[in-house]
Amino acid sequence: MKIVSQKNGSALNISLSGPLDMASAAALEKDLQLDGVEHLTLDLNECAYISSAGLRVLMGAQKRMAGGNRTMVLTHVSKEVYAVFDLTGLSKMLTIKQKVREISLDGLEFLSAGVCGECYRLDPERIVKLYNEGVGPEIAEREKEYAKAAFVMGIPTAISYDVVACGSRTGIVYEMLEAELFSTVIRKDPDNMDQHARTLAQIAQSIHSTPAGAGVFPNMKERFRGYIRQMDFFLSAEDIAFLLGKLESIPEADTCVHFDIHSSNIMIRNGEALVIDMGDLSVGSPLFDVALLYMIYGVPEMGISELATKIPNARGVELWNGFVKHYFAGQPPEAYEVFHRDRYFFASLRIIYTITFLPKLREQCVHWVRDILLPKMRECETAAAGRR
Repeated sequence: MKIVSQKNGSALNISLSGPLDMASAAALEKDLQLDGVEHLTLDLNECAYISSAGLRVLMGAQKRMAGGNRTMVLTHVSKEVYAVFDLTGLSKMLTIKQKVREISLDGLEFLSAGVCGECYRLDPERIVKLYNEGVGPEIAEREKEYAKAAFVMGIPTAISYDVVACGSRTGIVYEMLEAELFSTVIRKDPDNMDQHARTLAQIAQSIHSTPAGAGVFPNMKERFRGYIRQMDFFLSAEDIAFLLGKLESIPEADTCVHFDIHSSNIMIRNGEALVIDMGDLSVGSPLFDVALLYMIYGVPEMGISELATKIPNARGVELWNGFVKHYFAGQPPEAYEVFHRDRYFFASLRIIYTITFLPKLREQCVHWVRDILLPKMRECETAAAGRR
């Protein structure tokens, strides 16, 4: 085996080439000089086999790195090597990042495109959702795991199989649904908007009635405390405090929130709705999803309905108005009033999140928040103060 060590400050990176067997495990143990090391990375990209002796060395390193803020990560682990970790139970004890399979788009049928990526047909049974440049591979990994968890919990979604790479882009492989985008259904039948709105409301209610389960998904309010604070490159400290105050007023909940729920993330198959793009599934108030729908369809001056779903903005407003009618039917009037009072704040949330992970849309998103939504929030705040 060839062992290449590179130390940069408190970070130690070690690349392994060849089998990690009894002989090479002893050599690796000698190279694991961990005094002063805060972050240890072991790259197993060229390691096709690992023995029990190799496992013991890795477990020893893990014990030495435990405590404080020290970390140890195994990267580019092949499926074969990962199977050994999984068989021994070490996959639950070590931080492991598996090797991503490379694919080519040559000869693949293009299916659709959205704000974050494109979909291609891999074969008759599977499609690949390929994220745009700048979206990190951790997004795809998270979507795969959340989709599996959502499927087990009973949320109607597609089965995710694998995370892949295409050059510098990352993708996720799904079963081929042989279904039609809900956005396409709506565009083909624009005169039946009330029924489409009712379907959208029923899908949202189904997700919002699903218990999230302890520790499975992140908490929405906790996520956004961090996201809002990251906006200090274009918002003042006063603006950030204002947004954080609005955030804290959102009611707590222990049910699921999709947070990317819209007509282009819903597939219709034989009249049955299937929700896709599960990477932002979280626990929190249903208002987070209502907020996203309002941002897409209910604020036509932003033009996001046309951008994200290809549904004309005026038709998007019709869809939003019908959604509100059906979603809040049977609820006390205060339920909608809570949302309506802070509707422009709620509309800003998905845009704030998008700024954190999609650089190519940052300038446009900053404009929407700073120049359109924040002034409207202030106007609503002034009007509410005048009524008091």
